[in-house]
Amino acid sequence: MGPLGFVSATGLRAYLAAARAAGVDNAGALTAAGLDPRALDLPDLHVPGDRFEVLIAELADRSGDPLFGLHASEYLPPGVFNVLGHIALSASTLLEALAKVARYEKRVGDLGSVETRLRGNESRILWHPRCNRQPVRRHLVEAVFAGWLRYTRWLADDQALNPERVWFEHAGPSDPQQAREYQRLFGCPVDFNQPYSALIGDRDMLARPPRRPEPHQLGPLEEHAARHLGTLGIATSLSLRVRHHLQAALGGPLPDRDQVAHALRFNTRTLHRHLVAEGTGWREILDSVRLERAKARLLESRCPQAEIAADLGYADIRCFQRSFKRHTGVTPGQYRRGMDSDGE
Repeated sequence: MGPLGFVSATGLRAYLAAARAAGVDNAGALTAAGLDPRALDLPDLHVPGDRFEVLIAELADRSGDPLFGLHASEYLPPGVFNVLGHIALSASTLLEALAKVARYEKRVGDLGSVETRLRGNESRILWHPRCNRQPVRRHLVEAVFAGWLRYTRWLADDQALNPERVWFEHAGPSDPQQAREYQRLFGCPVDFNQPYSALIGDRDMLARPPRRPEPHQLGPLEEHAARHLGTLGIATSLSLRVRHHLQAALGGPLPDRDQVAHALRFNTRTLHRHLVAEGTGWREILDSVRLERAKARLLESRCPQAEIAADLGYADIRCFQRSFKRHTGVTPGQYRRGMDSDGE
């Protein structure tokens, strides 16, 4: 799709709705960006990133709103993520929901990538956009961050949920009225000219459960998302399907290799051969799934390590501790106390 990625029709709608509310002729802006307005009705439309950049510049300029991206977030309904939203609801915490959505964010577009940094009691959620063109980059970053917060409030069923601070890499407005708009939407201090853009808060906020959690739906929803990624030309793999089965079983007895092979309509030897061809194996996938869930449980709860070990199918707590340290370089206790690296 090119170095700037793509965005789906779903990802465009908030920007188009904000421009329409400002009286913009969206058809003219779409045409100026080389896009056919009729194509927006196509369910699997992909707009290349370079044309999307032109479109945002056109919409922002025609709207006359210097905070166009920020205001576009208010036109982002929770349902815009479709399957992604339901996958998030199947998570046990907001942190797990964020990880699941990040795994499938290419359903909406790949204009950037999300990163969660956890250190001590603090969490930082970053987004790294591919776009460098200004002021388009600023509009996108502000729309994404305000949209995330709006979605997280819906997911947590708490409209008063606010981060502790927001950082933006770009300069802030000189107009006091515009500055108040950031406070209105984020509900916390907003700092500009920072090293990077991030939502910053207490990590306990991410330990909150999402509304109406539905863990039994996780497997079918993730399989549906993976199938859709395949239709977009984004590779899915047997190893990813194995991960889905293991993730869906977490919290109960984990299936063994033979059971997963049967569920995927392979015999055990064929499963092994295909996984090796993809450069992985059963044990590597199992360890990865366990490690992902162990990290979340350590950060999100105060439950004993022995309980985590039992839930993840380890023979005992010592097996869990040895495996965790082998993969991370720190013990579970050290990881829980925040002695992990920024990217963990």
